[in-house]
Amino acid sequence: MTRILRTAATWLGADATFREDDLRALNRSLRSSGRIGGLIAFLDQREQLLPSPPRRNRNEAFVQRTIATFPPRISDELDTWVRVLRGLTRSHHRATDYGAIRRYLLYLAAPLAEWTTRYTTLRQVTTTDVTDAVTAVKGPRAHERAVALRSLFRALKHAKLVFADPTRGLHVTHRELLPATLAPDRLAGLLESSTRPADRLVLSLAALHATNGTDLRNLTLSDVLLTRRQLLIRRAHGRHIVHLDDTTTTLLHAWLRYRHRRWPRTANPHLLITQQTASTINPVSGDYNYRRFDPAGVTLRAVRVDRILDEARETEDPVHLVRVFGISVTSAMKYIHTAHPHRGGPIPR
Repeated sequence: MTRILRTAATWLGADATFREDDLRALNRSLRSSGRIGGLIAFLDQREQLLPSPPRRNRNEAFVQRTIATFPPRISDELDTWVRVLRGLTRSHHRATDYGAIRRYLLYLAAPLAEWTTRYTTLRQVTTTDVTDAVTAVKGPRAHERAVALRSLFRALKHAKLVFADPTRGLHVTHRELLPATLAPDRLAGLLESSTRPADRLVLSLAALHATNGTDLRNLTLSDVLLTRRQLLIRRAHGRHIVHLDDTTTTLLHAWLRYRHRRWPRTANPHLLITQQTASTINPVSGDYNYRRFDPAGVTLRAVRVDRILDEARETEDPVHLVRVFGISVTSAMKYIHTAHPHRGGPIPR
C-alpha cells in the first residue's frame, strides 16, 4: 500500500484527490498480491479519495436476469412484483432485500416454468394450479414455495394485475422446530481452553448474554459504556442494552488493552478487529465470530439458544426474556413453551 501511494503521489502530488479506480488499476499493474482496502480507507478519511461508482448488487443482477428469461407479459408482471417488494410503488411496502427476492424466485422456478408452457399471463393461474405447485414438494420446501406464491400474487392483486388472489385460503402445515438445549459437557472448559482475548470475549458474550453473531460483528467502541458496565446493541428495529457481569467485564477490559497495544493507531471503529481489518474501517468477516466455537464442536447459535432456554427455565414470564436478551415476543413465547410445556396452548409463529 505504501508503494502504491508513493507512486500515485509522485505523479499527482501528495495533496491530490486520488481516484479509487486508478489506485486499483495501479495495484494490478504492479502485480501486487496484497489488498489495498487500508489505503482506500486512509485516503477516504483524509477526504482525498474519489470513490468508484457503486457496483450493482449481485442478487439484483440475478433477479433481473431471471425475470428477463420469461415471456413478455409474465416478465412485466414479475417486474411489478419486484417493484412492490422493493417499496417502489404506492403500496408503502417495506423494502425487501434483493437476497430475499432471489430466494423467492428460486422457490418459484419450477411452478413458473410449468405455467409459462400453458399460460401467457399470471392472471390465468388458478387456485388448483397453486395447490398443485405447493403439494408437489414436501416439508420445508412446501412452506417456502407457499410463502413465495403468496408474496407474488398479493403484490399482483395490490397492483390490480390479477382479478383474484389464487393463494387466498392456502394453508401449509409447517413443522416448527423448538429450541434445543446443549449437553452440559459441550460447553465445559470452553472459556478456559481459549487463550486469545478476542475469542474469550466472544465466547462470554454469546454464552452468558446470548449475543448473536451479527450484533457482535457490528459492535463499535462507542457502544461500550465502561462506566455503566453496559454494551449498546443497535438493531434495525431498535436498541438493546446488555448489562455486563463481572466475568464479561474483565474479559472486555482485557480485549481493549490488547487491542490498543496491538493496533494503537488503527482508525477502525469496531470493537472486534483483526490483522486484516485493522488497517480499514470494515467489520470482521461474517464467519469470524462463528469460528470461535469450532474447537468445541458447537455453533454460536446453539450456544445462544441454550443460554436463553436456561433463563426461560427460571421464569415463565416472556417479557423478562425480551428485556434481558432483546428478542421478539414471539421468540420469547417459543422458549417459554419449550421450558414449560405444561402451560399448553399453540406455539406462536
